[in-house]
Amino acid sequence: MKRKRKATSFGATPYLFVLPGMILFFLIAVIPIFQTLGLSLTNWDGVKPLTSIEFVGIQNYEKVITGDEFIHALKNNVLWALVSVTVPIVIGVVQANVIVNSKVKFKNLFQLLLFLPQLLSSMIMSIMWLAIYDPASGLLNALLNLAGLETFIRPWLGSKETAIWCLLIMSVWTAYGFNTIIYCTAIRAVDGAMYEAATIDGASQLQIFFKITLPSISKTTTTLMLLSLIGAFKVFDVVLQMTKGGPGYYTYVISYYLYQTAFTSNKIGAGCAIAVLLTVLVLVVSRVFQALRR
Repeated sequence: MKRKRKATSFGATPYLFVLPGMILFFLIAVIPIFQTLGLSLTNWDGVKPLTSIEFVGIQNYEKVITGDEFIHALKNNVLWALVSVTVPIVIGVVQANVIVNSKVKFKNLFQLLLFLPQLLSSMIMSIMWLAIYDPASGLLNALLNLAGLETFIRPWLGSKETAIWCLLIMSVWTAYGFNTIIYCTAIRAVDGAMYEAATIDGASQLQIFFKITLPSISKTTTTLMLLSLIGAFKVFDVVLQMTKGGPGYYTYVISYYLYQTAFTSNKIGAGCAIAVLLTVLVLVVSRVFQALRR
């Protein structure tokens, strides 16, 4: 007869192990959240003593939401989200399918080259693309000149019509290699028997891709889409290093608008209001996306 194992009671021991981490989380996450909420209702400049803070209620939220800077920043974030959720993922899945399911040589080398942008810091990538977009000696204008397309030459980052698109092109170049690597792993995990059965039934490569490959890696797709969506609303360093929100505020994103308001204009209360709005926006968008995914 098998003996029944008695349930072991650890008492308070597990809680003692968890307690240090919970205290740290409370100090660096929970308390600052409530401080940000409180400061968003004030007119503090970050210099005056906390005892002299002026309470202004929801005035900061009203000024932020009705300002042109916030409208432009929100539009740019939405555009960034749409592009980053579609273009890099489409390029990534197509490239991964070609690498894994074709007879391409040096597959590992291709994957290494595609992953290289992930090894570079945002500062290095910004310097590279600033050199490409330079209106006087940049590679892009030089190629247009060689091709006889002088009418298209322009200051790419200095024009309000093209600046945000230049940043988006850089973002796509940065992201699609990572997506390709992730998709390569996901496609290799698909049951090979399904490919063999489809081939025997006379299915074309295009039919196999849409009927077998894409449905089999749907969870990977939704995960990458969610990460891209959240990353689109957190983008900051690229804008700071390449355009500083210019020309004017046509390349503002919400994170950069927060930085400008809080640390350049010394409007800590308004900056906290922007931070609260950005947090709520990311939470709502991610929850809506998860609901649609189901």
